[in-house]
Amino acid sequence: MVTASAAQTKPTAIVEIERLGFGWDVVPEYDLGRLSVERRVQTRESKNYAPKETVEQFAIAMGEVPFPPIVVTSDDWIVDGNTRVGAKLKRKEKFSSAIVLDVAFKGANVKQEHLLHALAATLNQMGGLRLTSKEVREVAMRLVELGWRTEQIGRAIGLAPGGVTMVKKEIEAAAKLKRVGLDPNGAVRSASLRALGAKDVVGLNDVPFRELATLAADAGLNAGEITSTAKEARATGSDTGAVDLISKLRTEYGDRIQERKLTGVGKPPMSRQRRQHLGFVTKFEGREQELIETDPKVNETHVNALYDAITVLGKVLLSQNRQSYDQVVSDLTTWQG
Repeated sequence: MVTASAAQTKPTAIVEIERLGFGWDVVPEYDLGRLSVERRVQTRESKNYAPKETVEQFAIAMGEVPFPPIVVTSDDWIVDGNTRVGAKLKRKEKFSSAIVLDVAFKGANVKQEHLLHALAATLNQMGGLRLTSKEVREVAMRLVELGWRTEQIGRAIGLAPGGVTMVKKEIEAAAKLKRVGLDPNGAVRSASLRALGAKDVVGLNDVPFRELATLAADAGLNAGEITSTAKEARATGSDTGAVDLISKLRTEYGDRIQERKLTGVGKPPMSRQRRQHLGFVTKFEGREQELIETDPKVNETHVNALYDAITVLGKVLLSQNRQSYDQVVSDLTTWQG
């Protein structure tokens, strides 16, 4: 029977291994020749495995202090210890202490594979070169798929609750994109992918959701634009109304879509931004009193700002009307000709 004091002295790796439900055995002289860089549980990008400088530092330190055992599967896949293995080999040492799990990676079911990635990420965050934000996100997706709670994910890989929420939104968006026949790994950026998983957006029915996602990719819509468009689409009250609204936006964003095709970057036209800002003002129709400044100390500044805005908008209105008039004249001339 294991006593409480004995349990407290367990190495961290063993505690985490048992927490995830794996059996294990310690092999004091594990043959490193059984390992291969092609067989490792991928929680890191390849460029971040066993960095040369760290390997050299470990190789020197190993002559002075003991290092924890590496962790491998029963079929010799490295779960934790890539840098230690590199350091051992640099020292011309062919054996290392190892914790061998009772599960094979090859042929593992989806749940076991996710758990092995979770173990690799957790052990890495505790003792190795910390995962990059991209690596953390990818591991978090696996943990969400396993049904882990937010606090469990945070404990394992150091991801804040807000980060877990973002990952969940990406998963929801990716699932719906697949359902409507779109590739979640396509042109939609991560920030936009998260926006597509927001409640107002993912709540759209399949047809308007597909149209909005396609427009987001073609025009390079940012998260705010995707969310606001989804709200406008839902406010129409029908799929037909939502699709019509998104179609009108596609026409309006024609230049932006073309610019994105040519340069990879698309910015909302200033005219569109102006309408969005004016929309904030016009929604106070009937409640104009709420826009009045009540602090006497800034009254003059407020009045000047209003005059300046009215002056600029007046010039815009005159120019817009002139453009409309010229277009009418041009159309009449073309018709008469």
